Parts: sequence; C-alpha cells; structure tokens
Amino acid sequence: MLKYWIWLSTREGVSNVQALSLLSRLGSAAAIYQADEDALKDADGRPVPASLLDKSLTGAEIILQQCYQKNIHVMTIQDAQYPARLRAISDPPIVLYYKGVFPAIDTSPVIAMVGTRKASAYGLMQAKRLGYQVAKSGGIVVSGGADGIDTMCLTGALTADRPVVAVLGCGVDVVYPAGNRVLFEDIAAHGCLLSEYPPQTPALGSHFPVRNRIISALSLGVVVVEAPKRSGALITANRALEQGRDVFTVPGNVGTATCEGNIQLLREGAIVVEDGWDIMKEYVHLYPELVSHQPKTIPMQLTPEQRESAVKSTDKLPPRPKKTQKKETSPASTDTKVIDKSENRAYIDVQEILGALSPDEKAAIGQLTSGEKHIDQIIAATQLPAARITSALTLLQIKGYVCALPGKRFSLAEKQS
Repeated sequence: MLKYWIWLSTREGVSNVQALSLLSRLGSAAAIYQADEDALKDADGRPVPASLLDKSLTGAEIILQQCYQKNIHVMTIQDAQYPARLRAISDPPIVLYYKGVFPAIDTSPVIAMVGTRKASAYGLMQAKRLGYQVAKSGGIVVSGGADGIDTMCLTGALTADRPVVAVLGCGVDVVYPAGNRVLFEDIAAHGCLLSEYPPQTPALGSHFPVRNRIISALSLGVVVVEAPKRSGALITANRALEQGRDVFTVPGNVGTATCEGNIQLLREGAIVVEDGWDIMKEYVHLYPELVSHQPKTIPMQLTPEQRESAVKSTDKLPPRPKKTQKKETSPASTDTKVIDKSENRAYIDVQEILGALSPDEKAAIGQLTSGEKHIDQIIAATQLPAARITSALTLLQIKGYVCALPGKRFSLAEKQS
C-alpha cells in the first residue's frame, strides 16, 4: 500500500541507498514497516535508525490525503511505469510525486536542458529556440523549472505542442518561482511536474543539487545552454557523465561571464550544438519512428519582460570565492589534519573558509582535510543523511572548495595560482 512507501521514504536518517538495501532483503515497504529491530539490522549489525522503529503512519496518511485532494499521483520504484533509466542510478528516489500525465520515459528520446537562472538575452533566446526544435523533432524536454534557462527551454518545447517534464526541488503543489504559475499549469496539462519531495515541501536551496540527478538520469543527453564557470548546471553535466549520458553545449559568447561554463565544456569535449537537430540526430538510430528532422521552425522572440530580466554583458555575476593563502602551521599543531602533500600541491585552507560555510558543508569538507574520500566514507563519518551530504558536496564544488574525482571520490580543491 502507498502509505507504507510514503512512510519509508520520509524516514529521517534513511538514505535512498539504505531503503533500497532494505527492499532487497525484505521485499516491500510494508514488510519493512512490519519488521522488528532484529530483522532490520544488516549483516554488519549496525544500529537501526530510530525512525524505522517509529511505526506511526499519521504523517504518511496526511501526505496521501493531500495527494488525493490535489490530484497528485504517487509512483514507487517497484511500479512498472517507474523509469528504468532512473532506477539504474546508484541512489534513485524510492517514491516520486507528479501532477499531469507521466510520459513513457524509457521508450522516448528524452533530452535534459539546463542552465543558469541569471541568463543573458542570447542564452534565453537559444534556450527557447532549442527547446522548440528538440520537441518539434520528436524529443521530450526535461528541465528544472527554475527562472532563466529552464523556464525558456520548457516554454519553447510547449510551443511545439509536445509533452515536457519539469523536475522540482519542492513539492509539486508549490509554485517556485512564483512567476511560473501559468507555466506550471501548462506543463501539468501537457506533460508533468515531478518531484521526490512530498506535497507542501518548500523550495530549499539544498534540494536543488539533489534534484539534478533525476534530471540527468531521465535523459539520453544533457544540454548546457548557458552557464557560468561555477554553476549547478555543470554539476548536472558531471552527473550525466557519471550516468553514461551524452553532454551537449551551445557555443557561448567569448568574454561573457554567463558563458564561461560553456567554453569549459567545449574544451572538455562536449558535443557542440547549433540547433535542435544537432542533438536529436544522435538518437535517430534508437528511435527511427519518433525522431525526424523538422527544418521549418517558427520565429522565436523574447517578450519585453524576458529581455528586461536578462543579464546584460556589463552586469557582474556574484564574486568567485576569494583566493586563499596557505597559512604557516606549527609542526606541533593538531587542530586540523593536513592533506597529503606528496605531489607538492597546494590545497585550500579549510580554516579560512569555515565562516562562510553551512553546518553540513563544514561537516563534509572537514572529512577531506586528511585526503580524498569516497562519498560513502563521508556519509558514514558525519552520520548525516546521504541527501544532505550530496547537496553539501555539490555546493562546495560550485564554490570551488571541493573537487569531484572518478568513482564518487572527493578531495579539497587546489589553490588557484
């Protein structure tokens, strides 16, 4: 029954990975709910999270009632329509909530389109144009529903009268940003609003980096339309590469801060995109009956409001993290561990940036002062939920304090010379 799935998905301190392990052993959410403490222990005999011993279903029943009242559908990881692409990643959500009609993800050419909230007029126009062209050529556009590039990609795709998917970092009944109310209504009528968060969950900053893994996992490829060098869109691109997806990027205006991430992706070998067909032609062999070249396109224009909201070339983006200087430390000092300098590299000084970090970010970066670590080691050492650590590490990457390494390992970033 759905109430047991919602109960499981809302257990404090139980990550998606842990929930999947329990499902593998016990078979169903109802069986996990009915299990006692001994049955819930894993082979290593680690303590069972207290939340799994709380058998109250009140919270789950309230969420389920809200879903019925607001016409929100609930999908579990064991449902047939749950996308196999999403199920295959290491930490898929065990419950999804959606409004509208959920498209056939696994039998469709789904393309993720992402970028900065503070986009230039050039970026907004490219996003709207590419969204339309990808949809017109047979693709389903998935994006995040944020201001800027996300909004324009989805708007362009809806113009082609094709389904779209907006993956939210809040409940699907929460309109964030507030100005997208009409857009979200259109999406629910021609596709779906999707989230792993229950109804009425607010749009917290920590939710969005976690949300991005769903955007990339649903897709065959991710298009970075416009993004500065330190951008969540680039983190999404990295997640896409980890998941075996293609990464595309639009040539950016050289010298424009909002396009620095695009230039970086081009250097790293991303597929160059000039129009929507550059993306869709990569998947003709997989979907010959769905994908076709549509050379005729309607003119794309920005509204006066969209032009007014665009970042001007003279506008300054938020400052990058200040370059730090290595502190002289006494050999006798034992306050913090020093990362291995065997390769003669200079890493950031954690002590100098602690004041600018959240508690979760401090906990995560504190585990890296002794050297690189796997994400599972960081989660185990901090005793924080996996979603919070994933979010903290993502934000630390965006700020330039942490680097992601192959195999889900992380290290402190090197100082900029």
